[in-house]
Amino acid sequence: MADPEIDVVALTKTYFEVWNSHDEAALRGLHADASSLHDWDATLSPTNAAVAAGVAKIWKAEPTIKCEIIDLYTCGPDLTVVANINVVVNADLTLTVCDVIEFDASGRVTSLNAFLKKD
Repeated sequence: MADPEIDVVALTKTYFEVWNSHDEAALRGLHADASSLHDWDATLSPTNAAVAAGVAKIWKAEPTIKCEIIDLYTCGPDLTVVANINVVVNADLTLTVCDVIEFDASGRVTSLNAFLKKD
């Protein structure tokens, strides 16, 4: 059971603020030491450094990329959040994505699985 002091909604909002700031060190700090990120294009793991370095490559390839939260969902005291987001890659491309983010008992991300909406 999760610590009632851990606000996973606030942690998720902070995560995307940091993601949008394109700050590799700060993103690494939000992930647990053993961490993973999996999306439709890549799997980044097994450490927070590997995740942050992989995301930094995305930022380098798409310097204006940003995430916009649409909805956040939680399930009671669980440490998991489902985030529906728009990933604004550039002026011509926006992706609709569903992220499932799992936090540990200290509030750090242990895994993030991103699912791309297909029409």
